[in-house]
Amino acid sequence: MARLTQSFRLLPRPWDPSAPGARKMGEPGLFTCACCGLITPGRRFPWHGDGPGPVCALCNILQDPTRPAIEREAVLIWWPKLPQTRIMTLTRCAHQALMQTLGNGPNGQDSVWYRAMDAIASGSDTAMMPAQCKSALAVLRALHARTTEARRRLETTSPRLLATALLMANRADPQINESATTLMDGIRLFPLGRLYNGPTDIYPALVREWLDADPQPVMT
Repeated sequence: MARLTQSFRLLPRPWDPSAPGARKMGEPGLFTCACCGLITPGRRFPWHGDGPGPVCALCNILQDPTRPAIEREAVLIWWPKLPQTRIMTLTRCAHQALMQTLGNGPNGQDSVWYRAMDAIASGSDTAMMPAQCKSALAVLRALHARTTEARRRLETTSPRLLATALLMANRADPQINESATTLMDGIRLFPLGRLYNGPTDIYPALVREWLDADPQPVMT
């Protein structure tokens, strides 16, 4: 389990699933994400070729930190004691619980969803949200609060800027390599409740699909 936990972390260099030797994952269907461990319908993403199994669309952003919309999709947080796998599980469970409370109807609650995501990111009041959302919002706020320490250490919370800096770093230098290794041991990626396919945010629809596949309450 420790090995799997260490396998899933932010990858500075985007992995190309079309590269020679990339492992094929078969047709889309119901599977368990190897990173967050949750039941997932639809498209599965290989984890850098020889990983332990397919991952969901949310966990896949760990291996693509230079995505065009990454700054709107995720931020860096600092939490060495919490594995990245756990953060992805907590985030997905909280998002599913929140969507379940808001209503799992097609596009019916997207505006409320975005207000909640914006409030978490900005620290705004969420008192107008249903009381049943309290646990999920508390989890998401606690995770987002760790951006403060990430910014203090890195002067940024941008996954793109960190990935660029790591790719430019001279890892052959022992001191630089040690600093980069220490950094990666503590930095984590926190999804912000958005996931873009071109100009379209597909994440609310994805969360509804996840709920359709596994409708049991995931967080109370």
